[in-house]
Amino acid sequence: MLKGLLYFLSVYGFLSLVLVSPVGAKEQGDRDKACLVCTAADLLAQKNVTRVTGVEVVQTESGFELVLETVAGSERLVPLIIPEGNDLVIDILDATLAFSIRRGIEELNPAPGISKIAVNRGEDNSVRVRITGENQTPSAEIVTGRDNLVLSITPDGTIAEEEAVKEIDVIATGEAEEDGYFVPDATTGTRLDISRLETPASIGIISNELIEDKAARRAEDLTPFVSGVSPGNVGDTQGGTVPEFTIRGFSIERQVYLNGLRDNSQFLVRDLANIERIEILKGFSSLLYGTGTPGGVVNYITKKPQATPQYSVSFEAGSFDFYRGEIDLTGAVTENEKLLYRFVAAYQEEGSFINNVEDDRIFIAPSLTYLTGNDGSITLEAEYYRLENDANSGAKFSDGEFFFDRSYVDPRNSNINDHFRVAAYLDQPINDDWKISLSGQYFNTDRELDPLFTAITFNDEDELERFYRVIIEDYNQVNLRGEVTGDFKIGASEHKLLAGVEYNRNEADRPTEAGNRGGVFFDSIDLDNPTFDVPIPDTEPANPFNLTNSDWGIYLQNFATLGRFRLLTGLRYGEFESAFNDETDPEGNFVSPTVGIVYTLSDSASVYGSFSQSTQPQGGRTSDDEFIEPREATQYEVGSKVNLFNDRFNITAALFSLTQTNIAESDPANPDFVIPVGDVRTRGLELDVTGKITDNFSLIAAYTNFFEAEIIESDEGLEGNSLANAPGNEIGIYGEYEFTEGTFQGLSLGTGLIYVDERVGDNDNTFDLPSYFRVDLGATYKIDKLTFALAIENLFDETYASGSSNRANITQGRPFAVTGSVKVDF
Repeated sequence: MLKGLLYFLSVYGFLSLVLVSPVGAKEQGDRDKACLVCTAADLLAQKNVTRVTGVEVVQTESGFELVLETVAGSERLVPLIIPEGNDLVIDILDATLAFSIRRGIEELNPAPGISKIAVNRGEDNSVRVRITGENQTPSAEIVTGRDNLVLSITPDGTIAEEEAVKEIDVIATGEAEEDGYFVPDATTGTRLDISRLETPASIGIISNELIEDKAARRAEDLTPFVSGVSPGNVGDTQGGTVPEFTIRGFSIERQVYLNGLRDNSQFLVRDLANIERIEILKGFSSLLYGTGTPGGVVNYITKKPQATPQYSVSFEAGSFDFYRGEIDLTGAVTENEKLLYRFVAAYQEEGSFINNVEDDRIFIAPSLTYLTGNDGSITLEAEYYRLENDANSGAKFSDGEFFFDRSYVDPRNSNINDHFRVAAYLDQPINDDWKISLSGQYFNTDRELDPLFTAITFNDEDELERFYRVIIEDYNQVNLRGEVTGDFKIGASEHKLLAGVEYNRNEADRPTEAGNRGGVFFDSIDLDNPTFDVPIPDTEPANPFNLTNSDWGIYLQNFATLGRFRLLTGLRYGEFESAFNDETDPEGNFVSPTVGIVYTLSDSASVYGSFSQSTQPQGGRTSDDEFIEPREATQYEVGSKVNLFNDRFNITAALFSLTQTNIAESDPANPDFVIPVGDVRTRGLELDVTGKITDNFSLIAAYTNFFEAEIIESDEGLEGNSLANAPGNEIGIYGEYEFTEGTFQGLSLGTGLIYVDERVGDNDNTFDLPSYFRVDLGATYKIDKLTFALAIENLFDETYASGSSNRANITQGRPFAVTGSVKVDF
């Protein structure tokens, strides 16, 4: 019954979004009754909030004029002037910025004696203008015309009022801001200056505010609140020591990025101390990201240096011996604010509800930004990351029974990663219409697993076997990318063009003399009472291991605007190659096309459709010593988006069909080889709701329904089987209410609900993972410079499995856990 109800609600919600349009009713009462689904424009009209549609700075002999334009017939803008030191602050009540300039406007040194002007959204439906004088408070002559507000600014200290009218053009700069859990812009989808509303793809964003509210340890903890995304299970000997994401039914453990460049996702769980937000692109990722899984990409965006000084120190403590401290410092190095810095550091010690599992970290990340002028910048980043976390193959399933709440992790295991990274980013406008962007990074990771015992497979007698090996590895990675973007017009159409080239290379080296030993299965483990007193087996040293992967690509993307239509087209050509011990492994080339079309119903609503194809090389060989051909994928998607409540609340719905052919996976019986799985197809519905419903209430919610997730062709007799870890229905909701006045001012209370349907645990369909329902709670109290927070996970101590790859490798969800923290801003 629940499944049928959810299916009905999801289809109704999607059709409502597709059919969204302004409701024309003459009387307000009729409008309230008729407007079941309204656009942001309708709601603004009802609330008498005036849109500022454009801003222009016009030089004058005495200073400049700042002109704010509104739509003809709108309510007049009402300014309130507040001098603050050298700043002149002008609050305009009952006003908001139009969608085209929603990110705000900022200009440095607009006139002699004036160092900066900024126009941004304020609180409670207001617009704030801040004008900073170099040596004293500027003066403003404020004149309201029929439709516009004109501020005549001079760098002396008097204020007067008179009449004036001025025509204007729109300019827009600045950075995206969070509004509750909603971030209106994302660079991951197109790398162009277009809104999410105009992007023909579904993009989920995990904001910094949600990361803090949920006290998240890793990004996988937050995936229930993004539709189509869930914690994955890579199904190898890593067991929680690599990024594990599943998007639209496909594992993307190698499709993790950092500021648009490939992260070291081979065996490195990214720490969130230096992460501003996480953008998850679902769908056409091959155009900008090359070879990879078709489900999408996960892109971490790091915190950047800021001109305004901000300093914070925090400490957390929680269940299972969790202790963590963080420092975040940023500000200007020079008086002219051209050189900025940021320093982030974290130290963590954490145990687990599973014995013999630890996650200890040291993280240090300094960065510098130099403002080159004309909105250009050079940013340098570095990081040192020491990660000691234990491989855990998880719970087991045998003879119809799950074996939870016990450890199959040998206490002698040791997994240490010493990681260094340096990166550089250049963004520089060439002129008013064209910009060049260059980025590159270098990784080095020394990896030491000595020894490594895992329990990852059952033998023919259904006994759980141990697997032993030693890995000493030196890993190096280089990523380079260059892009040129520009705006131009052809007739009545406007275009945004992006042309880019990308190169990636990584090398893993395991010399025999470093202590690597060949892997071996030996001895069985008692499922009810696992013990670890077995001696280390005598194995032969492994042969030297050197694996190099490289690929490059060139791509072209055009975003065209014609009336209410937006057309995105793109094409990528790429080549890839692998070499194992100097012997060429798979190599090849590919072409990936992408087409997307958007129709904007209004400034706040759109519908879209897209088509894309992708290629994914597959490393490894079969037990017959044969190469595996690359995977090929095709995706179709249609969807709808609407922004409400002054563009601070978004609803996105999408229908998708995704097919991938020639899939191979690691052989559970012999992890050194791969086995073919076949072709798979997933089809489903996604619904995301994110943002602020009121000034006090923030909400993020996600619903996923898989109509189909099955193996459609198989060489191993699996045709018709359901795909592992693809539930029929999945729901994640987190809401927070902030008290802004009265006795409870400063207090915020949050509640999270997560429901996941029953789903199969492996592609052989030998067992099912039960459905589960989880409740989380959160509370934050802010007083002056102090912030106290409490997060409760799994309030009712539900025992559940979040993912699985086979009966011997099941990821168990955390039981009831409490985390408390205190943060000081100064």
